[in-house]
Parts: sequence; structure tokens; C-alpha cells
Amino acid sequence: MKKLIAIAVVFVLVAGAAFAVDLGGAVFGHVNVLEGNSGKDAAGDANPITASGGIDRARIDGSGEVADGAFGGYIRIDSGDLADAYAFWKPIDQFKLIIGGFSDAFWGKDGVTGWGFNQMPNDSGIATNPGIWCGGGWGSSVYSDQGYKIPDPDDPSKFLDKNHNGDSWAAYLHNRYVFLEGFQYKGLSLEIKPLDMLSINIGIPFMDAPRGNEFGDILQASLAQIDLNFDFGNIALTYDGANRAGMKAGDGGAFYVYYGGSFGALGLDLGFALHFAGAADADRPKWGASDAVQPIGLGLGLKFATDSFGVKFRVTAALGGDDEATYVNASLLPYFAINDNISAFLNAGIGMVAPSDGDTYSGFYVNPYLRVGAEWGPTFYFGFRLESSLSYDGKFLDGSDSFVNWSVPISLMVSF
Repeated sequence: MKKLIAIAVVFVLVAGAAFAVDLGGAVFGHVNVLEGNSGKDAAGDANPITASGGIDRARIDGSGEVADGAFGGYIRIDSGDLADAYAFWKPIDQFKLIIGGFSDAFWGKDGVTGWGFNQMPNDSGIATNPGIWCGGGWGSSVYSDQGYKIPDPDDPSKFLDKNHNGDSWAAYLHNRYVFLEGFQYKGLSLEIKPLDMLSINIGIPFMDAPRGNEFGDILQASLAQIDLNFDFGNIALTYDGANRAGMKAGDGGAFYVYYGGSFGALGLDLGFALHFAGAADADRPKWGASDAVQPIGLGLGLKFATDSFGVKFRVTAALGGDDEATYVNASLLPYFAINDNISAFLNAGIGMVAPSDGDTYSGFYVNPYLRVGAEWGPTFYFGFRLESSLSYDGKFLDGSDSFVNWSVPISLMVSF
């Protein structure tokens, strides 16, 4: 029996070495000990204080390679469902073919301006982080349904239906309207690296077909990127025909220019985006509600970090549309180490819509939180969230009453 056990152990070790299999998991959960808002019920009484919670992540990730890395794959199970899966073939170092998809995206170029701004606290309800993923709230999603419209300067009681429904307002306040999210659809991906400093990346969404499953629609939704790495930083030029950050904003695709570099303790991200109008198409209602678009996106991200103190800053702006409005989303995150095990963060930001005529609408959030534990290890978080919707004089952009929401969240995050 001992020989059989020994042989089995040796077999597992040899197989693990041959197939280079990695397996890991994560469990994140949070509780809002208290939460509420400034709204009132039908009787005019203040809404009650409530509490809530949830498991934000229950995930298993696995990857493996065979034939000295020539073939491999990745799989992610999230809350019991298949979330991501892809297989790859890499016959030579200069070429890699991938079939499948990765929802966190290949070839993203957002540096500190996206998920990297708050990182792990973003994933468990601790950090307010508008404008990087799908969800409710200003700047958070192209899928928002808040119904924002531009007031008619000739009659403030009316609104101009210039294709600025909730989806398009949220899209223009999306950080990834300026900084590329990456290729997050399932299909065929190619990575070509003729030189150490040069990568050519191509993603064709054959499986998801976000613009439709006709061959021309699939090609139109493709992503193509030239990625250059120099001693002074990274420059990337990308065309994204399936730009998720521009969905429902009349966006017909976008061209992105990115620069990212590090200078000692300072990190810098610069972004420029040029969005193209997409004609309205009733057969594809979730993509391109109009032939209008806010064409120009500009962005800046900064990170300064020492052993005991750091600060992050990001700002994006969308401008140049037919309405001549300017959309701004800005965030500031100072943080410092209290001791070797505890760090404090002050996360705050504003969003603003400034039409060429009429009132400027704005929103804000203030979100201090504490981290107990290492940045990437098991951690406990405690925080406070105070955030408003975009409004003017106590009103949403559509004239209804605005709200200020608040909560007191705590969270545990464990990866293994």
C-alpha cells in the first residue's frame, strides 16, 4: 500500500510538472451594516435605514500548459457558472492563437484609471469606483437607464431628446470612453510579436458577435492594436469596433491612443480617444441609438507612491458633440500606511455634465476606507460610502428628485 501511495504521489508531481497546472480560488463577501438615502416615501416620511450584504466573489481559476507551453488553456468558474474559458496555441515565441474569451479583457490600456485605481476594494462593495464596469450610477455603465436628457434652453420645463438617454450620458462619463478596456468578447484572438518592442494584437468576436452574426458585422466589431514598448514607456494604438464603453451612445467604434510610463515614484497614463458615429439600427437596438456621438475623449492618470504614502488621480473628459456639452469624471485617492498591517484610503470624486446652454449637473462621492492586511493577501476592509446622483438644485437631469445614498460596508477577501 505504501508503494502504491508513493507511486501515486510521484505520478501527481510528474504530471503537475509536465502540464504546469495552476489552480486557485477566491472568496469575497461584504455586509452593509447600515445603509440609507435622502429620499422620502409616498407619505413624505424619510426612507428607513436598512442593512444588506452578499458574497461578491466565489471563484475558482485554473490554467495549464502542455508541450513546453505550445498549448494551454484557462478556465474560470464564478459562483458555480462558467465565466471564462479559452485555449491557446503558441507554436513559436512570435505567434499565439487564442480561441475563447476573457471577461477581464486582453490588451487593456487603462493603467491607474480603471480597475487599477482602487484595485481589490472595488470588487467587494467597499470602494466607489464609477466608470469602469457595468452597473448603476453616473459614469458606471453604458447600460444605465436613468433617462438623463439635456434641458431645452428655450423652455427649461422641457428636455431635448438629442439621443442623450441614460445610456449615452453614462457612456460619456465612463473612464473607458477614453482609456481602452481591451478585448473582452469571446472569439478568435491573435498575438503577433515580430520584435521584442512590438506586439500586434487582433481580436475577432466570432462567438459573441456583439454587432450581429453576419460576417461583415463580426469583422466590424473586431479590435486591432499596435503595442510598442520603449525605455521611456508604453505606446499603444488601438481600433475597437466593439467598444463597450460607447454602447447605446451612438458609438460606431473608436480609435484609442495610449501612453503609460514610470518616472521613479511617479506613474503617468495619458489617453486620447476618437469615437465614430454609428447609424441607428432597429435590428441592433443595444448598439448605436443614433448617428450622433461625443467624438473626443481626453484622459490623465497619475500615481505617486512611496513606502508609506501614495496618491492616485484620474480625470476623463468627453466633448465635441453636436450639443457642445462637456462630460467630466474625476477621482482622487490619497492613502498612507498607519503601520505594517493597516492602511487608510480617502477615495473621492466628482462627475459633471456641462451643456453649452443651461445648468451644469454634477454628482460626487466621498468614500474613506481602511485595509487590515496585505494589499494582495487576505484582507479585512471597513469603510463609509456617501454618493450622489448627477443633479442640479436637488433634481435629476430628467426633473425627478435626486438622492444621496450612504452605507457603512465591511468586507473580507481571501484568495488561495
